[in-house]
Amino acid sequence: MAYRKDQGRYARMVAFWTITLLVAYGCLGGGVIMLNRSLSVEFNLTLVEQFPLFGTLKVSTMIALAVLAVCAFITHRVLNRPKAADLLIDTEAEMRKVTWPSPSETWTGTLAVMLTVAVLFVFLTLADYFFSESVSRLMGVR
Repeated sequence: MAYRKDQGRYARMVAFWTITLLVAYGCLGGGVIMLNRSLSVEFNLTLVEQFPLFGTLKVSTMIALAVLAVCAFITHRVLNRPKAADLLIDTEAEMRKVTWPSPSETWTGTLAVMLTVAVLFVFLTLADYFFSESVSRLMGVR
């Protein structure tokens, strides 16, 4: 049974799937490759030749899927503990209070940042050139 089941639903769902997909990427991406290299040929048997999504189903793939299932279960349990659930519930409540900018405000802000970065780039480049030339002449390098 989930703690305060009806509250913070979206925040919990996003947190769960983000963590689970990151673990899946690790398990099914690099984890299977590492297991294929480290398991002996006798132990890493091919269980099914034609298997959807994986091509062939081997013992190494089954181990990676088991680790993924255990991590997903642990993630679900941790996210439904009172402290974590309260944090996610409060986060979702605060996100509903945020005033999001309109697309035109976002574009205006983006242009302002880009212009500021360009001006600072030019200023710092010229200042660097000026000071390096000044120090070079004072030191007698040129």
